[in-house]
Amino acid sequence: MSDKISIILPIFNVESHLKSGIDSLLNQSIGMDNLEIIMVDDASTDGSGEIIDEYSEKYDCCIAIHLDKNTGSANGPRNRGIEESTGDYIMFLDPDDRYTADCCKTLYNHIKENNVDVVFGRFRRIFPNHIVQKSYSPYLDDLKKKYPGETFREDNPLNVSDKTWNRIFKKIVYGKNNKGIYPRDKPLDIIKVDNIKQEPDLLKMPPSIWTKIYKRKLITKNDIRFPPYICGEDLAFNIETLLKANGIMFLNNFICYDYYIRDFNNDKSISNNINIELLKDTMNAYIYCHEITKNYSKTIQNISINPHLMYWINTCKNANFTMKETQELLKKVNKLQKIHNNTLKTKLLLSTIKIILQTSIYSQKIKKNY
Repeated sequence: MSDKISIILPIFNVESHLKSGIDSLLNQSIGMDNLEIIMVDDASTDGSGEIIDEYSEKYDCCIAIHLDKNTGSANGPRNRGIEESTGDYIMFLDPDDRYTADCCKTLYNHIKENNVDVVFGRFRRIFPNHIVQKSYSPYLDDLKKKYPGETFREDNPLNVSDKTWNRIFKKIVYGKNNKGIYPRDKPLDIIKVDNIKQEPDLLKMPPSIWTKIYKRKLITKNDIRFPPYICGEDLAFNIETLLKANGIMFLNNFICYDYYIRDFNNDKSISNNINIELLKDTMNAYIYCHEITKNYSKTIQNISINPHLMYWINTCKNANFTMKETQELLKKVNKLQKIHNNTLKTKLLLSTIKIILQTSIYSQKIKKNY
């Protein structure tokens, strides 16, 4: 293998998880000689910086980069990693998660043999109680046959009961199937398209940049970078790369990534540590995503944003913000509503968000007057 894969890790205060994440790369079946592991420390205050220095000294494939000032989000380290990378292909890993053993080899073989810009697989969502969910796919799969010793529950990101999710919310979140070139009534192993317009439902899937391998030229030629948001920057990057890709392949029966749900008081990932800035930035990301899809069909515009609005609704209704913070969120929603309001479902989703926020503001006013 003459090609090299650059794998970029954004690192901030993940000392307790970091070694396992890096080791999942060093143990890849493709071999260390074919990897360039770029570890970008975002001014950590724990021992993360020392750990990546140890790996850099021990392994030639490991490169440690230390940012002088914390950027506040993974976008800064990821963009720096892109600039520093030299590989023919680029991948990403969040250091508190793991690649499966054949991740790099399988994704590389498919992108090389098929000469496409992006190849990606599925991931497992692993909870502290050992429940394992398979990531959402709009296509029927044969994962039980491929992984006979494992039990995969359906994805259920809203944390409602499985029965409620399957009967009600799954249809609301993902909607009906959009017409593509592949059937939906039988299991599929590989979906390969020349461009996203042939199978727009690929945009419904979680924006899991870490399940993907990209041709370096796709990113550099189109000057694609992560926008400066705390949360939602991966959604924007994912949409932009898929919109501009010449050739996309999805491996429907291949689990390439273990995504660990960290939701303990002393061990939360950014996405589980809900605050006002995170929700504001998420809404900014949705506005950004609408802008980059505005020259595409309504189908693509809606698929890119609507499923994520449902997650935002769930997060918003469970949050406990001040009246001022809630009013700030309402302004963001009003802005998105002005530009992204072209279907009944979109109108209902945005109206639901507004009602939640307006109700919260009204309740806080009542309490204030007592």
